[in-house]
Amino acid sequence: MNKVVSILSLSLILGACASTSPKTEVTGISVELPQENWEQVTKRESTEQYIKEWVPNGKTPFDTNWIITEQKLPIQSKISADKFQKSMFSLARQSCSDVLYNGPQEINVSDHMTSVGRIMCAKQNGKPYGTFTDQRVVIQGLTAYVVTSELRIPAASKAGVLAFGKDQLNEMKEFMQMQKKSSTFVRKSVNICLNDSVNCI
Repeated sequence: MNKVVSILSLSLILGACASTSPKTEVTGISVELPQENWEQVTKRESTEQYIKEWVPNGKTPFDTNWIITEQKLPIQSKISADKFQKSMFSLARQSCSDVLYNGPQEINVSDHMTSVGRIMCAKQNGKPYGTFTDQRVVIQGLTAYVVTSELRIPAASKAGVLAFGKDQLNEMKEFMQMQKKSSTFVRKSVNICLNDSVNCI
């Protein structure tokens, strides 16, 4: 599990942000993994939280250049999805040499305001790589659902800067393709399950 994500498993004391409640409640989420073949490498759960991780077939969490994580986390006070995501943007500074953000941007799902954003890390502390992490946040009461799609790239001096060498043209092209798939995944392939239907939508 990458450090940006592991920070999120800590209990967060966040300010309240109450709003008019939608008629339905979120009962869970599910993800539709990208078309590539994926293998689940982590599944840990308890009553109030869980973490699941997937990497492409043949890879491990230690040598992969793409890892997808789904988490359910308890939170201590009600907060909107975009404010929760902003708090995670702030926490990312503790794990990276330099950080840049895109978002958050709200996506309305049946009157539930979910949030998407991207965290760009120049170099993760203690790791030889930087990351582009697309993220989706769904909040229901005192529960947060967080999906991250992390792409690992050569470490750079500044966040958001690609540091592929001249002999890594193919790797750079592969990253650009994965970047588009990663962004599409968190926006369109994270399904929200509601209590008034039997299926995720």
